[in-house]
Amino acid sequence: SLPGDTMPSVALRVPSDAPSRDARRLRMGEPPVVGRIEDEALLVDLRSVDPGDDAGLLAALRALQG
Repeated sequence: SLPGDTMPSVALRVPSDAPSRDARRLRMGEPPVVGRIEDEALLVDLRSVDPGDDAGLLAALRALQG
């Protein structure tokens, strides 16, 4: 893409009382998941997730709860 261009996407808002902590846990997990903090919320952008990786993403998100 070019600077200033945008791409349509959907982001998941991950329920969290400590978004920075949970973002770090996701990055350090297996598989690593990179999210972003926006408006004090942890978001995972789905445009960068291959559909074949959905099960790994779901497992990583579930690990945050347990």
